[in-house]
Amino acid sequence: MSDAKDLDYALAFTVATVWRQERISCPHPDLLASYHAGALDGGAAEFLDFHLRESQCPYCNAVLEDLRAKESQVASPELAKLRDNLLRSTMSALRSKRP
Repeated sequence: MSDAKDLDYALAFTVATVWRQERISCPHPDLLASYHAGALDGGAAEFLDFHLRESQCPYCNAVLEDLRAKESQVASPELAKLRDNLLRSTMSALRSKRP
């Protein structure tokens, strides 16, 4: 009887579980980045909103969290100062190489 229960359990799946496990509806990370930046509109934005909020896809929400974390790191004052110094030194080096 145990084999019958195991078989019933193995066959007990839904379209939703298959899609979730195989990540069939998950968009490419570049689309998630565009969504995060607010660069998508229309059907693409609606789909991603549904996928992230209604379906609560753990994989795509993790990617979105990573994007938010990277964004907050880039916004730190120390990195902004480093970026400005790098930009200034690069521009100075390029100007000094002009003929």
